[in-house]
Amino acid sequence: MKYHIATFGCQMNEYDSGLLANLLESVGCQVTSKKEEADFIFFNTCSIREKAEDTAIARISQIKSLKYKNPNLKIIIVGCMAKNKGKALFKRLPFIDYVIGPDHYKEIPEIILKQKSYQRVYTEFDETENYQGAYAKLQTPYSTSIGIQRGCNKRCSYCIVPYVRGKEKNRDPLDILAEVQSAADRGVSEIMLLGQTVNAYHKDDFSFATLLDKISQINGIERIRFTSPHPKHYNDELIDVLLSNSKICNHVHLPLQSGSDAILKKMRRQYNVENFLSIVERFRNNNPLYAVTTDIISGFVGETDEDFEQTLEVVKKAQFDNAFMFIYSPRAGTESFQEKETLSEEEKQERHERLVVIQNEITMQRNKLMFNRNEKILVERPSTKDPDEWVGKTENFKKVIFKPTKIVHPGDYVVCHINDIRGWTLRGEVVGE
Repeated sequence: MKYHIATFGCQMNEYDSGLLANLLESVGCQVTSKKEEADFIFFNTCSIREKAEDTAIARISQIKSLKYKNPNLKIIIVGCMAKNKGKALFKRLPFIDYVIGPDHYKEIPEIILKQKSYQRVYTEFDETENYQGAYAKLQTPYSTSIGIQRGCNKRCSYCIVPYVRGKEKNRDPLDILAEVQSAADRGVSEIMLLGQTVNAYHKDDFSFATLLDKISQINGIERIRFTSPHPKHYNDELIDVLLSNSKICNHVHLPLQSGSDAILKKMRRQYNVENFLSIVERFRNNNPLYAVTTDIISGFVGETDEDFEQTLEVVKKAQFDNAFMFIYSPRAGTESFQEKETLSEEEKQERHERLVVIQNEITMQRNKLMFNRNEKILVERPSTKDPDEWVGKTENFKKVIFKPTKIVHPGDYVVCHINDIRGWTLRGEVVGE
């Protein structure tokens, strides 16, 4: 029996696809990259925006012909859209077989192989399911993600995640450490810890800072990353560990969302601009090259000209290394969806474009700070444009293209002298290992 998984959306979905892959392989299924060969096709879906759901539905619709050619093929929708839409998906996609939410992945082998029940929808929340002892398939032989937390308690007014992922559930720390150890034993040197508000992690006597420290003590682990933290949960204990532990990378993805205190309150973000900038300042005072990336929403419902100008000012002060910038779109099922929009699509687009111009210039200036430095690079893959060149990342998460002086493999570390910048990409010359 062969399976194929198509994944949409965030890194947590990528991790869950790895979790599902291991569960399937534990009962004898084999992966295939070709949908035409598969006995089971899974679509791990995203609901963060309506467009994400529309994209997934369009992709799923494209394989309808495979079902007609092979009536025994099982097509299964999992992930956030499965929870959000439930049985309504059968109206839009009548050829699918199962709709399964994020708390029911352990049941999937029995559901699809034994088929003891005619039930086709499994989307109820299970507050006890934290996938204890179920580890994800490695994403690469040298770098992988590990989920430490599921769900979210924040209920930001624009966000659907708590409604499709449920309440925050923090995984047992010993189970996390066992999964990290298992990855390290197979040669992984870089770990990305995942959670909706990952730095809010707490379980038994373990804080997030404690967990980071314990992971750093595992032999073979060289780099530790995490996403996405919440500004509210940066305390002195955590910041001290981040700045003192050499294995924790000098990069954080810290979502701002808005630079207006009024809008942050309206979003229910639980911090203000002063709190946010103080975190950035502590990182940058310790290391001016500490990379801070972020998320920003333009044109949130109720955002005034003054609110937006305040956002631009915060962007200039924070000097983000990069930013994911979005135009606000109402999301059915969220609190802010109930409010009347105050801006036209043209006004929101204009604000977005202004923000992009400013941030792009800041990104360019931040990249220039890397020029003429020696940086340790984790080698990832050959360049798509020139197979004689390779691509890797610095500790502060910047992509570097270089030409090896000898044979390299994904997962190797080399030291590069940064001697050129082309667009957003740094280029370097190998000077050591």
